[in-house]
Amino acid sequence: MTGAADKLRRFRESLAGEFARRFPRSKAFFDSRRGPLLDDVSHALRWTEPFMPVTRRAAGPAIEDLDGHRIVDYWQGHFTNILGHNPPLVTEALATALDGGRGLQSGMLHEVEAEVAAAICGRTGMETLRFTTSGTLGTFYSVVLARAATGRDRVLKISGGWHGSQPFGLKGVAARGGSFDHLESEGLSSSTGAEVVLTRFNDPDDLRATFASSGDRIACFLLEPVVGAGGGMAATIEYLREARRLTEKHGALLLCDEIITAFRFRAGDLAAAYGVRPDLLIMGKVLGGGMPVAAVAGRRDVLELSTRKSGRVKFEGGTYSAHELSLIAARAMLNHLVSEEQQIYPRLAALGDRLRRGIARVGAEAGLPLHLFGAAGEPLAGSLVLAHPVREGAARPTSPEELAQVAHPYVTERLLKSVLLLEDLSTRSGLGAVSLAHGDEELARTLDGYRAALARLKAAGLF
Repeated sequence: MTGAADKLRRFRESLAGEFARRFPRSKAFFDSRRGPLLDDVSHALRWTEPFMPVTRRAAGPAIEDLDGHRIVDYWQGHFTNILGHNPPLVTEALATALDGGRGLQSGMLHEVEAEVAAAICGRTGMETLRFTTSGTLGTFYSVVLARAATGRDRVLKISGGWHGSQPFGLKGVAARGGSFDHLESEGLSSSTGAEVVLTRFNDPDDLRATFASSGDRIACFLLEPVVGAGGGMAATIEYLREARRLTEKHGALLLCDEIITAFRFRAGDLAAAYGVRPDLLIMGKVLGGGMPVAAVAGRRDVLELSTRKSGRVKFEGGTYSAHELSLIAARAMLNHLVSEEQQIYPRLAALGDRLRRGIARVGAEAGLPLHLFGAAGEPLAGSLVLAHPVREGAARPTSPEELAQVAHPYVTERLLKSVLLLEDLSTRSGLGAVSLAHGDEELARTLDGYRAALARLKAAGLF
């Protein structure tokens, strides 16, 4: 594409002016407050270029920014809000608790903790669990438990898999020059590079070869059934079951990171839908109903390494672990998802399918090839609608490596996100997650906005 790089530069420069005109109050907010808040935001994923519209309220399928725009939102609290923003069944439960003198941190035991733990174990088949406050901590503690339980030091993970900013997850997350074989951060232990081993997603042969060469040193295999940051593709049944077989054969633990997927596709864990039972199951996001809740559940003999009696692993949870207000939200959410399971999940899958088909049609009309994961007939269909612009004639990717190889060189997910914001659409990974609050109006607006965004990109000569 002759001169495409120069066209991209000019287009990015034009975005700054368009954002300033579209979101003047948000721009003024950032211009007047630079400095005290490092990098203007506390989580990199909450930013887009040239700046992020500032939210003043959120309800159902949309947010409202400082300039009064109603922005249809598919980010939905980092894929947390399966019912939409601020659902009354959660907010009313929180208000009732606070009005009754409960909710804020007391540092004491409360009955909701055991009640929610029992509900989670009942729905996942796990023997026991411990709460913490974030998925990052959940995956970190799970790996420490696995290393202590096995006496081994190697951690196997997927190239392109994201497990939070913790030492055992900070290798092989983003492709650089087509390769994932690098650390993602300075300041890590010098042993991290050797202790974290990468394998290719949905490649049973590579997995078998890795275990054949290093199986006696692998403490655990940490993976997501749906690789979130790596593109949103789902594990095949063959792959996840082979992961279970190989970890058992070689004495390693299977750790399923279901921060995104637990309670999103069914009222329980996704691994069970594959017929797979992990040794440790890490959950969060949907589980908390919009409040900070995470949990590590699984085998009692492994988790007991962190009990008062054993004391071998310092999985203490943290000051705000099992926060009463968070677990009141979790209880309200879980009760609803369980009681309405037969209505909620088919509805979400239908919404996701409608949106996938619509976005695919818009892309085809514009002449931009899009790969959408989670379509009907694939191993997993549901409310995650992740769309990736790719090169013309690209084969369908099944792993983050393949996606990195076929990704469109100019219409990136980051650029698409910025352009879609100008059409009042908040997205991640090409679109994001549908909630039960999204209806016909929002889906129609989404397709119109997507069509207009691709027209902008095409007029700029970027595809």
